[in-house]
Amino acid sequence: MKVLLICPPTETPCPNQREYPLGLLYLETCLHQEKHETLVKNYYSEHTYEQAKEDILNIISSFKPDVVGFNCMAMNRTSCFKLARIIKQFPNIKVIMGGVHASSMYEQILLNIPVDVIVLGEGEQTICDLTDAFERDLPLKDIKGIAFKDNNKVIVTTPRLRNCELDLIPFPRHDIFKEQIEKTKCARMMTSRGCPFGCTYCSTSAYWGRMWRPRSAKNVVEEIEYILKILPCVEEIFFYDDTFTVDNQRVIDMCELIIKKRIKLRLKCSARVDRVSREMLVKMKEAGFADIAYGIESGSAKMLESMHKCITKEQIKAAVDLTNDVGLIWHGFMLVGCPGETWSTINESIEFAKTLKNFDIDAVSPLEIYPNTEVYHMAKEKGFDENFWLTEQPVPHYTYEHSDEELSKMAFTIVYKNKINQGLFKFLSFSFKYFRKKPGKTIRFILSLIKGKIFKG
Repeated sequence: MKVLLICPPTETPCPNQREYPLGLLYLETCLHQEKHETLVKNYYSEHTYEQAKEDILNIISSFKPDVVGFNCMAMNRTSCFKLARIIKQFPNIKVIMGGVHASSMYEQILLNIPVDVIVLGEGEQTICDLTDAFERDLPLKDIKGIAFKDNNKVIVTTPRLRNCELDLIPFPRHDIFKEQIEKTKCARMMTSRGCPFGCTYCSTSAYWGRMWRPRSAKNVVEEIEYILKILPCVEEIFFYDDTFTVDNQRVIDMCELIIKKRIKLRLKCSARVDRVSREMLVKMKEAGFADIAYGIESGSAKMLESMHKCITKEQIKAAVDLTNDVGLIWHGFMLVGCPGETWSTINESIEFAKTLKNFDIDAVSPLEIYPNTEVYHMAKEKGFDENFWLTEQPVPHYTYEHSDEELSKMAFTIVYKNKINQGLFKFLSFSFKYFRKKPGKTIRFILSLIKGKIFKG
């Protein structure tokens, strides 16, 4: 069969984005092994909806797919739904959706959007079973891990067991996005799936399962070698794992293999502050790691507990000091607006950030609401309407304790104070860049400073 896999555009295009849809590449590779003819298109960050629609219609005319699959996330759901309506006007094309948002909101989507099947969770085996069923006209009810509509009733089949043998999954064919990778010199990999922790705002556990499933160090390094063979232009690899350093020994083994094989790359990852050791960081530096991103989120003990981060300020400080001591570059993610946030907790974060050497904050995110998270259930209890996801509005912030404007002030104040703490040059450089990007918001913030209303307790 001919299968077209699409990552539709987000509602807020971001040019020069380095990301490409690894999930679709994994599906494509499995379909390719089954001898299906495939095409993968990524419109996520650098295309408007209208540009994507025009290109997709041209592809349908020339490629003539039997199946079109969408990677549906909260940020691009509007484009997914619009494109599904257009493609279902071609009666012979089956439309399937997968991804975090589709897996969470499958019933709402099936009852309101013309979609044939939704894949629930990871879908390498499921998509192969689906194409086989379409090709041979087999009943959908026998396929595990899907939802579909039958006589206006949503049918959910037997859940598919999560794959714990990730080494057996074939490497994604990264060279499908050769043009983009040649431009950025950066490839992306996922060396594990899932997260054993349960932060209140994160949908990872709901999608991948609250368990951590790693690939072996040997398998990971083999994929690095594979990437360098098919894409010798690659100078950097970003590991897309939610919790890359859960097992320190696995990372050490990976680094030792990279060093032994004399692989020279810039490597980047995200990590939890309670899952780092000196031995691991030393090996990471030796292997070429150039940047570690820590999920700091807040400098308030109260807020860390509210988020269910399962980390302490002491652990954050210890990890940062250790990383600085080893000589690795790092940066930290922070967010504002979780339940219980006040200007007092914001000031705690500002003061705590001063104690973290080399903490250069470029942005702080207001808390966003995503389906199947603990925060989402809190929002529903306070009146959040699930029909919001059928609108064309962007992903909402948690505004049940603070307005959007107040959340923006909180986020901007943390960054602003951080830049001041780093010296006049950093502050002026940041101010100039931010003014060029958002002049109106910058002026309003300065006025609020003058009026002395920025701190409220």
